[in-house]
Amino acid sequence: MDKVKAYFLSGLLVLSMGLTLTPREIQAAEPLDTVVAVVGDDVITQSELDKETSYIKTQLQRTGTPLPSNAELEKQVLDRMIDQKLELQMAAKLDITVDDATLDKAINAIVAKNQMNIDALKQVLQKDHVNYDFYKNQVREQLVIQQLLQREVAPRIYISKQDVDNILNSKGYQEAHEAVQYNIEDILIALPDEPTSEELAAANKKAAQIVQKLKAGANFQQLAVAESNGDEALQGGALGWRTPEQLPQVFVNAVRGLNAGDVSEPLRTGNGIHVLRLVGVKNNDEKHIVQETHVRHILIKTDAVNTDESVRKQLLNLKSQMNSGVSFEQLAEKYSQDPASAIKGGELGWVKPGDLVLPFEKAMNALAINQISDPVKTEYGWHLIQVLGRRDTDDTQEYKQMQVRRMLFETKMNEKTQDWLRRMRQSTYIKIYLKADDTPKAKAAVPQKSAPDNKAQPVANE
Repeated sequence: MDKVKAYFLSGLLVLSMGLTLTPREIQAAEPLDTVVAVVGDDVITQSELDKETSYIKTQLQRTGTPLPSNAELEKQVLDRMIDQKLELQMAAKLDITVDDATLDKAINAIVAKNQMNIDALKQVLQKDHVNYDFYKNQVREQLVIQQLLQREVAPRIYISKQDVDNILNSKGYQEAHEAVQYNIEDILIALPDEPTSEELAAANKKAAQIVQKLKAGANFQQLAVAESNGDEALQGGALGWRTPEQLPQVFVNAVRGLNAGDVSEPLRTGNGIHVLRLVGVKNNDEKHIVQETHVRHILIKTDAVNTDESVRKQLLNLKSQMNSGVSFEQLAEKYSQDPASAIKGGELGWVKPGDLVLPFEKAMNALAINQISDPVKTEYGWHLIQVLGRRDTDDTQEYKQMQVRRMLFETKMNEKTQDWLRRMRQSTYIKIYLKADDTPKAKAAVPQKSAPDNKAQPVANE
């Protein structure tokens, strides 16, 4: 091996649909440390594993999840750390990086979503002895991994309109699409794409043993932490509240026959065998109502000749002409550099939240009806914006389509990420040195973790 680097870092901050703020105490690493795993040209040290395991224990204890044995927990944590090493190594080979501007934007999203500011974030980190620069590096690494998965895995996923319609129109969906949400916990015994009869038999046997233990009174969350290969293993298997369309149909069919607290029989899906526990059920019969805005704009772009300041002054002049009686439509047709809307007098029509870039939408939302904004800068240039009307719209059907599409994408993304990481493991030199056994052991390919779920901690959007 050409080089082996020893990093003395704390464990990774947990990310779900986004980045999670996870303060914890960071202790200084010893100059000499025991290697617990070799991953390609990198290593994981005992101090790294201890810190990550200690953090996960704290998180589990905060949620009241019973702890498995130290050996079982260490195995789960080490699997996750190996995955991250593989991902970061591949990202480095592909020259995937995150610049400071992107990093700052992500951290600003974290604090904004949690109604904080940067100073408050630093105070939280300082209270738990977490260096802010260290935290920024962890966020940067998660952004790198997100970009890697978007580049290497997401392009392999295609969800057609027919795929969505097939689910929406299926008998199973119609039966399952009730006005409810299910709170579910999941234990996954993962399988490769084409398992051998021996692999399938072993997985079925393990799943049956888990069900037997649960029926005998074993704690589901404790078994999930110890045994599950799912993304939520270290959160006790918690999937949280899900609508039927957010779940695989086989899950919906299973939980509809359960009472709160019941455990399902083993369920076979594309990525393995699942055992579910229904925690609870609640009504969810609200329609999805959004506010649409009727808006128009004038866009002028900057270039080598037209600076920000000169374009801004030009737009202020146009606004002054409007205040003197010149119509918005006339000026948009003459000056706007957005060809599609200029020919319609600047009309963008009725737009929904998220249709437009954030600076534009934020300025638009602050306007009264018929009010014209001051110049607003976006990545496309400078805009004058006028709101012509607002209305509430029931887009429940579109929302259902979006939810089904998202569910299909997340399911396929999870499966393909696991497959991709499994192939990475098979093609990478990996050895594990377990505490309980001084003999080096080659790591077998095991089901992998993909994007973690959001938790009740500050997170950033993608």
